[in-house]
This record gives sequence, structure tokens and C-alpha cells, in this order.
Amino acid sequence: MKTGISHARLAALPLAVVAAVSSVPGFAQTADSPSALQQVVVTASRFARPVAEVLADVTVIDRQQIEESGVTTVLQILAQQPGLQMGDGKVYVRGGEARMTGLFVDGVRVGGQDGNQPGGGVNWELVPLGDIERIEIVRGPASVLYGADAMTGIVQIFTRKGQTGVYPSIALGAGSYNAQKIAFGVRGAADELDYAVHLASAQTDGFNTYKGVVHTPDTEGAKNTDASLRLGYGLSSAHRLEVVSSQNRLQYRSVDVYGANNFEDTTTSGTLQTTAASWSARWSDRLKTTVRVSRALTSYMSNTDPVWDYSTVLEGLSVDGQWQGLGGLWSPFLERKKDTFSAAENAYNAAVNGSRTVDASGMGYTTRLGANELQVNARQDSDSVYGVNNTGAISYAYLLAPSLRLGTSAGTSYRTPTMEQLLGAYGSSTLTPESGRSNELSVSYSEPGSEVRLVLYKNTYSNLISSSMSLDTCAAGYFCWYNVGTASVEGLTLSGARRIGALRLKGSVDLLNPRNETTGKDLSLRAKQIIVLGAELPWSGWTLGAEVQDVGPTFDNAANSIVNAGYTLLNLRAHRELSKDWTLAVRINNATDQTYQKINGYSTAGANFFTTLQWAPK
Repeated sequence: MKTGISHARLAALPLAVVAAVSSVPGFAQTADSPSALQQVVVTASRFARPVAEVLADVTVIDRQQIEESGVTTVLQILAQQPGLQMGDGKVYVRGGEARMTGLFVDGVRVGGQDGNQPGGGVNWELVPLGDIERIEIVRGPASVLYGADAMTGIVQIFTRKGQTGVYPSIALGAGSYNAQKIAFGVRGAADELDYAVHLASAQTDGFNTYKGVVHTPDTEGAKNTDASLRLGYGLSSAHRLEVVSSQNRLQYRSVDVYGANNFEDTTTSGTLQTTAASWSARWSDRLKTTVRVSRALTSYMSNTDPVWDYSTVLEGLSVDGQWQGLGGLWSPFLERKKDTFSAAENAYNAAVNGSRTVDASGMGYTTRLGANELQVNARQDSDSVYGVNNTGAISYAYLLAPSLRLGTSAGTSYRTPTMEQLLGAYGSSTLTPESGRSNELSVSYSEPGSEVRLVLYKNTYSNLISSSMSLDTCAAGYFCWYNVGTASVEGLTLSGARRIGALRLKGSVDLLNPRNETTGKDLSLRAKQIIVLGAELPWSGWTLGAEVQDVGPTFDNAANSIVNAGYTLLNLRAHRELSKDWTLAVRINNATDQTYQKINGYSTAGANFFTTLQWAPK
């Protein structure tokens, strides 16, 4: 059996440290490309600000990076980012639970209240790569900005806007496991109207994801179709209306491991729809507002077992303001959210239907005085089920030099149980919200061509919601949800990037200690060490890249009795402009064909490739 090379894990640590630390001033070289300091981030404060002015730990992934990487899913590109881990199709930020990671698409809150993602959270398999302009990642407690969906961090996806002229594009892709994709898009603008349309269809025969069970068929295929529309209209130079809408449908086969029919795969249809309308206004040089109405639908339907039929609708109305005065920037907001959940009746459980509302208000204040920077945020949520919950955060930074900054922050967070956990057959109305406290210290250096960041953090979570199949724990049956004690995650993230002539290097090291303080065990599916290395080099008209992902072992269960071995993956990519309008991207995942597993019993893909040919007139 092929396994990860044992000495690679030991060798990768000093290499990653060198990649990061070599970015300090004594080794820095100036790059021709624009500095990351010029990037703008929205998610860290609910309004657009230059990265250089944001105190949070953020990453912005732009369109060029996505295209040149050759990735085919959002999870593939998130797996390369510091502070993030991938497991079981989920995203863990800084070692927190996957359900504590929030997702927004063009300002629309996305997530499920269902059991298809046990414990709720984002259904990442329904999030298409689509026509993405950029991805923003904010690490750390964000409940003070976004409420109960954002205990450990936020990922926000922004789709592309139209621009003056007409810009069509067509992309064709093919790869391993009979993977195929076709995508069409057109963007443009005329006078006050701008638009962007995107249509795509993809399919794959898949591979055998569960070799421990004989099942038919023995490969788990999938078919995906997605579409998006974005319209903008400028009422004047100070007022803009915008509508964004997207829909993605995924049909996939999975092994019915726990069902009575576990020799035949189950086919499931999952749907994700997002829609938002917004009005942005600039009333003066000192006052701006944004009003947004949004709706997201997440649903699953099984062709064989209605126990998997779920539907979640998230509706929102928000008013955000920005006012410059009294020595800083004030950012008040009002928000109303409504969550509606339904689960179909089946042979085992009655139908579940329920809804709840949350009314929220908040205020942020940011100021800079000389070398000192300060950001303070407060928020109050009034939940129709759980009443009032207050969260707060404070961040401070001191500029030792224009490119060198020391920072510290502290914040609180919370997450309410899902409606399935409250109302479902295995739920309990006595569940209480999870709460968190986080502290962080950081030092960062950044200038054109070089950047490095070191973050130390400690997160503590109380009233964690867990599940059990113990008859002693579950009074109502063999499975139940219940609150347990506390958990903590202490961690360190070191990341850096450097340009040396035409060569671009990047690297990150994540070391963390995820502990269930009640049991003394490690939290499951969290590796204590992850190292990511990347290099990119132009060569003979090509841009060649390589990525190494080294992931330490994880415990598969709360008792820590099942261990998933660590592994090391090598991914390769190449990108070339064939002409002014044609580009070719090739990506090879798991190039050394390693055999590994992220979840006990479930197989992962061997060596595989995907090639994309794109026509996009400039």
C-alpha cells in the first residue's frame, strides 16, 4: 500500500519556516506586481477597506490566482490557505468545529439547519467554483459582525461584475474519472447598466469512496449544473442598485453505509440558491449606507430514502452605515434574519417544520492615531428562541515601521443549535447555545514582493453540542444531541510569501492543540500539524507551479480510539497563454498517487488530472 513519505513531514517544517522567515526586510526583494497591501477586503468589517487598514487575520484570493491554480472546487483552493483544514467535505478554521465556519456568497448567508451536515453548517459540496472574482477569508471570532454563523471565521465569495464593453468566455475541461466540464459566460456594461451571466455544467464518473462495502455501482459519480446572474444599475454617481442570483444543483451517488439497503448506492439531489438585492448610497464624503435583502435555499432530496429530505431557507434584511467623524470611522448596522427549516416525514420520524427570527444591531469604531490603530465592535442579537445574546471584540495594533505591525485582539462568539437539533426526533429543546472566547497576538511584515505573518491564538468554547449513541446518555433513544463541557484550541500559524526574481514562493505552518477539556481527549478530525508549501516559476511561455500539503494524523472519533494516519500530497499545475484570447491550464492532484484517508473507511482519490481550455477575448 502506498503511504505518505515519512521523512517528507520532517523536512517540510524547516522549508516552510525558511519560505516565511526569508521574507523579512534583510532578504526582501521588490516585485513588479502590485503589493497585496493594495487589495480591498469587505468581510472583515462589513464594508470595503484596504487590507493594510484591516486588523483581522485575512486572506484575499483573486481571480488570477484561481485561474492559474487550475482547481475545480472551492475546497481545493481553501485547502492551500493558512489556518484552514479540510475534512469530510468540511472546513475547519483554527481547529474549531466545522459548523462554526460561516459562508457568504455576494453578501448572502449560506448554511443548513439539517442533518445532511450533522450539527448544521455549510454544505460545501453545493458551492460551485463558478464565476468567482475573489474569495475573502477572515480567521477569528466574527459573531460580533455576522451573528451565530461565525464563531471561528468567515469565508465570503464574490462573483464577477460587468465592465464597459462586451466580454464573452467559454471554458472546456476534461480529466480523470471521465470528468467533463463546459462553462459559458458574458460580462459587459453600457451606460449605467452592467451585467454578468455565467452557465456551467460538469460531471464525473467518480471513484470507489467506500471499498469496505460491496455496493452497486462501485463508483460514486456526480453531475453539477450552476448558473448565476449579476445586474447593476447606477442611478447616479452616488447611488447604485444591484441584483445577484445564483443556483447550483448537484446530483451525486453515495454509499448507504448505515441504511438497510447498503449494497446499492443512494442518489441524492442537492440544491443551493442565493438571491440578493442591494442599494448602495453615498450621501456625502463622510456618510455611506447599504441596504440589502437576501434569501438562500439549501435543500436535499433522496431518490430512495426520505430520511435525507431537508430544506433550509435563510432570509435577511440589513442596513449598514459608514460615518467618518469624531476621530474615526463608525459603522452601525441593523439586521433581521429568519431561518425556516423542514424535514420530510419518513418511516422512522414525523415531519419537522419550524422557523425562528433574529433581530440584531451593532456598532463598529475604527481609528488611527499616529502609530496606534484601534478597532472596537459590539453586537446584540435578539433570538425568538434564545432571547438576547451580546458579543464584542477589540483589536489593537502598533506600527513599529510602515511595513511592520504588532497586534492583539480579543473577542466573544456564539452559535445557537440548529432547528433539527431542537425539533427533530433526536433533538432536545433543552439545548443551550455554544459560546466562545478568543485571544490573539500577531506580528506581520509586508512590502511589495515580501510578506510574513505570525499569529498565536487561544480559543475556548463552552456548552459544546455533541452527539451520542449511548443509551445511558440518550434518554429518548439510541442517538441524541446534548451539551457537553468545554473545549480549547491553542495554536500558531506562520505564513509567508516571497518573490525572488521570477520565482514566487509561499509557505505556511499550522501547529495546534485541539482539546476536549471535559474528557481530556483531542477533538476529532483536527490535525495538530499542517504544512503547505508552494512555488511558481515562468518557463518557456508556461507558468509552472507545485504545492506540497503535509497533514499530520487525526483522531476519527471522540474517544481517540481510531486514528487516520498523516499524509503528504504533491500537486502540480501549469498555465499558458496560447494566444491573446486562449489559455490552457493543467492540474495534477496527488501526483505521487498516495493512498490515504481523511475519514475512517472512506477512500480518497489517487493521482488525477484536469485540463481546462478557455477562450476569453480581451
